[in-house]
Amino acid sequence: MKDYTTLLKQCRLFDGIPEGSYHDVLRYLHGSMRSFRKGEIIMHIGDEFRYAGLVLEGVIECSYLDAEFNKYNMNHFSGGELFGESMTCAGVSESPMQIMALTDCVVMFLDFRVLYDWGTKYEYSMTIAVNLIRIVSGQNFFMNQKVRILSRKTLRGKIITYLQSLRPDENGIITLPFTKTAMSEFLCVNRTALSRELRNMVHDGIITMDGRSLTLRKE
Repeated sequence: MKDYTTLLKQCRLFDGIPEGSYHDVLRYLHGSMRSFRKGEIIMHIGDEFRYAGLVLEGVIECSYLDAEFNKYNMNHFSGGELFGESMTCAGVSESPMQIMALTDCVVMFLDFRVLYDWGTKYEYSMTIAVNLIRIVSGQNFFMNQKVRILSRKTLRGKIITYLQSLRPDENGIITLPFTKTAMSEFLCVNRTALSRELRNMVHDGIITMDGRSLTLRKE
């Protein structure tokens, strides 16, 4: 089996846990690893939901479908990131979202319900629980940010608020995590309208753009 120790060190779930104990943690959480091909549905809406997932390789997408089967992209997750942890901790029994592999990927499924079993003692259970609280809190903050983005009345306002939520590099360059199609789904807007507005924003000097890399005028 491929050694994912370096990746696990980057995952916030393992903060404060010695590297030599990683495999014990995965056994404690009943970790099971599965591979998925690009485009494969990892979980359908309504499927039984018992385990959170830790992405070891590739990229996955979590999305919702409305009553007319329009897809709304909620977020993408890549190597070292958890998904579904808040629903697992909340005891959600059926998946309210669709999870799809955007690339060939490997996922480690984890059962966080063992943390509720006070009769089972494990030296790092408290550390895992605290790390999980921090991760869930981060996801809650992300969802609050998304509500703020979607509450803007204009398309330009949605785009600017979204770009302001992304962290630029040391040169002030923002790298978009989504394709334009995925970004339009994330913002709940029409892709053609999004592309047109981005071009208008470049023309108006609000952004400069090169592929997925862009800069946003500070003022």
